[in-house]
Amino acid sequence: MYKRLLLAVSIIIASTILFWYFTVFQEAFYDVVIFFEKYVRQNELLGLLIFLLIAILSALLSPLTNVPLIPIAVALWGVFPTMIILFVGWLIGDIIAYYIGRYIGGPLFRYIISAKRFDKWVGEIQRHTRFYMLLLLRVALPAELGYAFGIMRYPFFKYMLITFLAEIPFVLITTYASEAILEGNRLEFFSLVAILIVIFWGAMHIIKKEKTR
Repeated sequence: MYKRLLLAVSIIIASTILFWYFTVFQEAFYDVVIFFEKYVRQNELLGLLIFLLIAILSALLSPLTNVPLIPIAVALWGVFPTMIILFVGWLIGDIIAYYIGRYIGGPLFRYIISAKRFDKWVGEIQRHTRFYMLLLLRVALPAELGYAFGIMRYPFFKYMLITFLAEIPFVLITTYASEAILEGNRLEFFSLVAILIVIFWGAMHIIKKEKTR
């Protein structure tokens, strides 16, 4: 997981630096924004629904899959609307993941994601029954962990509370970081990236510390 986070953060920082210091990347970005803006003006509701659908799919696969689109959404609709759409989309995706896991069951996911990885996720949930530990797991492990909650038939409303609390910081950080990129606010951007790393590292550190007890 550390490698996955490091890779994602490195790609985001590299892309941001290219955007800030090379006009060609800024021009390409705003060409894309103008293209989508013309489309959204013709049918704003459909544009919002498409972005919502992408957010839902990213929750089923990985939140990182729609991170490149967040700055575009911020440029089109602003910070708060983007935040709401993203949050709602991720929650809907998390609900779908839970029920897929609950009603399709484990054998399919043993085949799709490998038995070793599947057993690890289920084992983590079985091992950590306390609410705050499950919240930390939800923060530290991939979004696909929602499938494991469903497979384990963990109480739905507790799962939703855990998911709600876990998604809030990531929605806030990714949206405001996107705004900082567009405004060229380097201090805010790197501060938000640092906060994200601290949240992730802190969650992983507590989980590993708990395992050693």
